[in-house]
Amino acid sequence: MNQQPDITNPFDPMATWRAARDASLESWSKMMIEFVNSEAYSQATSQWLDTYLAYSQPFQRAIDTTMTQVLTGLNMPIRADVTILAERLTNIEVRLDDLDVRLDDIQRAVQALPASQPAADTNVETRLDKLDARLDDIQRAVQALPASQPAADTNVEARLDKLDARLDDIQRAVKVKALPASKRAADTSAKAKEVK
Repeated sequence: MNQQPDITNPFDPMATWRAARDASLESWSKMMIEFVNSEAYSQATSQWLDTYLAYSQPFQRAIDTTMTQVLTGLNMPIRADVTILAERLTNIEVRLDDLDVRLDDIQRAVQALPASQPAADTNVETRLDKLDARLDDIQRAVQALPASQPAADTNVEARLDKLDARLDDIQRAVKVKALPASKRAADTSAKAKEVK
């Protein structure tokens, strides 16, 4: 408390009463602080709280059971439902954050792609043109083969299967990298199927 100067006004009739009140409150305050800080008080308080918790636990269980039955009967969510829903929402938020980070990474990669894309596109176009020419050559060679060479036919078919697999890989790569070139890839795929 604030220390007031001991100068009292002799014309104030309540000054003595106020001084007695302040002294009384000060002594009570000191006594209560000493009492609350004592070991006996903390032991008595802990025993009282233990007893209270032990006796109140069955009542708490009864209230929880009753509330669960009432809320279930009214088709309202109980605490467990709200907790499960909160966990699910937290999981969804975490997954959305992860997806957001992944989408940002993809967006940065896509934005960096157009700078190097034109050279790759022309390279892919050139390679596809060469493959078209080779497929035409192979088709002509297969048609020119005599029918009496079964060993050579299996060798050609094996090579054609390998070329078909490579063309499928190239077609998938072209579809992913350059959507406008999809018509070109479809033509190449059609030619490859004709060769089969």
